[in-house]
Amino acid sequence: MFLAMLLWMPACSDDGGPDGQDAGQDGGQDGGQDAGSDEGPDEDKLKCALAELDCDGVCTDVSTDVDNCGRCGEACAIGQTCESGLCGGGGVSCPPGSIDCNGECLDVSGDPEDCGGCNLVRCKSFEHCELGKCVCRPGLTKCGVVCVDTRSDPAHCGGCDQVCAEVCTGGVCGAAAACTQENCSGACVDLTVDPQNCGSCGHACLVDQICYAGGCWDYQPAQGCESCAGCTWCETVEPCCDLPDYGPSCVDSPQPCPY
Repeated sequence: MFLAMLLWMPACSDDGGPDGQDAGQDGGQDGGQDAGSDEGPDEDKLKCALAELDCDGVCTDVSTDVDNCGRCGEACAIGQTCESGLCGGGGVSCPPGSIDCNGECLDVSGDPEDCGGCNLVRCKSFEHCELGKCVCRPGLTKCGVVCVDTRSDPAHCGGCDQVCAEVCTGGVCGAAAACTQENCSGACVDLTVDPQNCGSCGHACLVDQICYAGGCWDYQPAQGCESCAGCTWCETVEPCCDLPDYGPSCVDSPQPCPY
């Protein structure tokens, strides 16, 4: 979806459609997690099965694990079972890997609004949720405590703290004339897909949104689906799209999937 430019993106909000709110107004807790947590090379990252969380380096299904029920480190009492992330059960019966969050089944391994557990962590607008932890969105690089696009950020052009005098285009500093797209305060961007400048300079999408065709659209993981082929989780009005790096997702957009 907008492939290389889809950088910054669960439940989908009820009001659907483009959202004009500024993503800089991120609410919720940070749960003690560093918004710009350390992210090593891809080959060093833990690889887990669908809907599993990284609990101290161990892939864990928090929907059924009695030592990590609903979130990492939440142990049930002796003799209790863990059902849909609740010790002793009694809540909504959710699909495998999903937990009951106030009556709604959520995949907290990839939900940017409930990352790692129900109401536990809301990721920053420049992050997404991976294995239950907030990390930089695909295509972004951690510089200090924030995640930036080194392909267009004039303060981190081509690498952290590489400052441009005029414009950053494709990770290279240059003259303003070198930008053939939109010059947003020294960042040469594509307004149709840039979640920090979606539709216009400075208009940022919310944490649970992606930028497509110049509009911010809600998305959520397609729970229990390895791909959109045969996936029935998404509603009819929310097509299932195989988003690069995000995986199969329900996108609340009337547009076709942005491959």
